[in-house]
Amino acid sequence: MKELHSFTEVVENDHFENLYIALSNYISKNSNNIKKASRIELSNLNIKYLDITDLPGDYISFRVTARAGIRIYEADRDPKFEKIYRWFCFSCHGCLNNGLHNLTIDNINESALNKNKSIQKLTDNLVPIIPKEQFDSVAEAFLRDCGFGEAINKPMRIPVKEVARRMGLIIKEIRLSQHLTVFGEMIFNDCIIEYYDERQRSYRTMDAKRGTIFLDPNIYFMRNLGCWNNTVIHECFHWYRHRKHHELKGLYDESAGRISCHVYETDRYRSEWTPNDWMEWHANGIAPRILMPKTATIIKIEELINQCETVMGMAHWLDIMEKVVFDMADFFAVSRISAKLRMIELGFKDAEGVATYVDDHYISNYAFDPNSKKRNQTFSISLKDSFNEYFTNPEFRRFIDSGRFTYIDGHYVINDPKYVQHSEFIGLDLTYYAKLNINECCIRFNLQFNPSEKEDIAGYLDTIEFRKAAPNYKRVPKFTVDNHNHELFTRSNELLKFHEEYVGEYEFINRTPQNFALTAWAHIQRLHCDRKDFCEKTLLSEKTYERLREDKVPNPSFETVMQICVGLGLGGIYSEQLLELAGYTLNAERLGYKKVLYCFYGHSIYECDEVLTGLGLPSIIPAAYRMIK
Repeated sequence: MKELHSFTEVVENDHFENLYIALSNYISKNSNNIKKASRIELSNLNIKYLDITDLPGDYISFRVTARAGIRIYEADRDPKFEKIYRWFCFSCHGCLNNGLHNLTIDNINESALNKNKSIQKLTDNLVPIIPKEQFDSVAEAFLRDCGFGEAINKPMRIPVKEVARRMGLIIKEIRLSQHLTVFGEMIFNDCIIEYYDERQRSYRTMDAKRGTIFLDPNIYFMRNLGCWNNTVIHECFHWYRHRKHHELKGLYDESAGRISCHVYETDRYRSEWTPNDWMEWHANGIAPRILMPKTATIIKIEELINQCETVMGMAHWLDIMEKVVFDMADFFAVSRISAKLRMIELGFKDAEGVATYVDDHYISNYAFDPNSKKRNQTFSISLKDSFNEYFTNPEFRRFIDSGRFTYIDGHYVINDPKYVQHSEFIGLDLTYYAKLNINECCIRFNLQFNPSEKEDIAGYLDTIEFRKAAPNYKRVPKFTVDNHNHELFTRSNELLKFHEEYVGEYEFINRTPQNFALTAWAHIQRLHCDRKDFCEKTLLSEKTYERLREDKVPNPSFETVMQICVGLGLGGIYSEQLLELAGYTLNAERLGYKKVLYCFYGHSIYECDEVLTGLGLPSIIPAAYRMIK
């Protein structure tokens, strides 16, 4: 028997004669439609391609497009003939169970070759073609076919054992791998499988019957019920939509009786995916949607949010989202990461910053601008990954060695009091503001498979449900100096300078005498301002300069103090201190002055006065200078 590798080859090898005879009869009956002649016969048939559609159970339908050579004789016994070529389409269906049986040719139509093939529902390997945007509808079809259609619109826990029973599947538990790298196996045909014998500490073999789901019991004990449920539905979906591929594969590979669901991520480009990669992508993406159907899940999420808002209030939005994730996991009996990912998929983006597991614990909830990162980026990194990045990435090492960032709760954050605080119980912690604006203060990382960057990250993010489930986990955060991180470094430098100035101001205020004239004179000396500079900048007289030096200005006017503050460019903190020493406060009536002192720091006295008069406040420039201006 010819070795087969595709469904087209099955048709060509086992059923070509049926197609040939059917077309010969069709040509004989419809010879007038082809060309007037005394005799017409089929000479050859060349199958070009198949369009394949899945049907319920073991059945399959397909359209065969073929090019036929036809001989046309002018007389019954005339050896001369004319040969023409025509295109024909066969509409067929049959049963695929240990081979293709009961092939029925429903009709034959003459047609031209359509070079733009229609979108197939099954590939030539009989793998379903399911775009991601159809995952929800396919999940709903699965529930209806299993008799749980009510779960589509009514929030409820899917009884996974009953689903398997209705599909005629048997669940058995056995240790499938030494390191829990295989969660489950679906047996499509009677075969021999390998399992790990814990007593013997070695792999052994056993017979496995068609329609059996083997689960590793450690899924439940080492993970949770949600992971166990997801694995059962995962295997059920393999039986539901991938059975025909394995029927086909079993025709030429006797060992292809099962599919083992490994926890490894593929590092191949999507264009290089094997049929197994595509089937795992289907099952991993659709299983959570079966356990949490779209409409019912949105109803439940909104119900839980309303309940939490009533009790906790909107001021605790991040805590609300975390509680909803946990309650969702409990209600639908899924893992917390699965519940969280489902919420994000359904548009509840704030869930991305809650219930985040880093360094073997949940870090504090956080929020960020949705536009500040792409789906293959993160603001979180484990200590292990950050150490590896520090030693292998010079740019990241430069950032960290600058001393401007500190590692807190899974993030590298700008080391500034605006974002970092000291807690009596946990030491360094993020401020509440930082947790609500994580993109403003934390380094961002790109998620990559490996340093060579050979990845299909979009495919990976669609596929993998169990993050970090295997020892050879490859998805790691990598640092690059992109626009976000460059701006973050610049902001950290600006904050550092600001606080250096602030510390300088604080020390100066504390060591200067609590006296207006002497404090003003201390500023003049600090700024190295001589008599000429003082007079030009403040528009005050040389006599005022001398009186300040001699501490002979006991009751200066508000305008005089403002001239000194603005002219010398003292800034907000120094200016408020000097005004208070002179007996003035920047109360509600003087907010305009406060704005100028804080916001126009460093501008000339003329520019500041223009702002003040524009606000309807009295000028601080003497009349004589206003006339000159």
